[in-house]
Amino acid sequence: MIQAQKNVDKWISTFVYEKHLCGAFLKEGEIILKVNIYIETDNGSRKKMYRGYGALVEFYKKNGQPETRETYGCCYGTWNLAYITALKDGLGLLTKPCTVAISASNKYVCESLCNGRVKEWQKNGWYTIKGQPIANTDEWRELLKVAAGHEFEFMYHSKSSYSSYMQNKIKSAKNQNGNWQQTQIIE
Repeated sequence: MIQAQKNVDKWISTFVYEKHLCGAFLKEGEIILKVNIYIETDNGSRKKMYRGYGALVEFYKKNGQPETRETYGCCYGTWNLAYITALKDGLGLLTKPCTVAISASNKYVCESLCNGRVKEWQKNGWYTIKGQPIANTDEWRELLKVAAGHEFEFMYHSKSSYSSYMQNKIKSAKNQNGNWQQTQIIE
């Protein structure tokens, strides 16, 4: 938790002093809720399989106190599908536009969202520049819907300060063969 706090402090100070993040420029004095979303899956295999996933949304209330919301579930599919679903579920907890720092180990999914590649695919009828169809098209569409209005930054990690905790929650959700989610974040 202490390391996560240091990362958040660094990120927030960068945001406050430079007044921009992910291409978003704020007017002087404008305040936007800043959140971190940590994504975990129970298996990094690229094969299609039954797997668990989770998203933990961390934010700081106006009084400076940290708070988290979590969502966990199961799916049958690839590692990318689990990440797309976890990110979609985590973003679904947000009720207004936020600046979102995604902390995860799946560069493909997170960078595709952060660098605008997903919007390019959408414009191309869900095909790559090389004419190849995009896998998980329906899930990417759903992710774009919940991502609308947010600004993103991706921070790669192989393990976060929440990893062990989240892995236990993912295992529990997977053993119950279901989904678990906290209430929405309302600030």
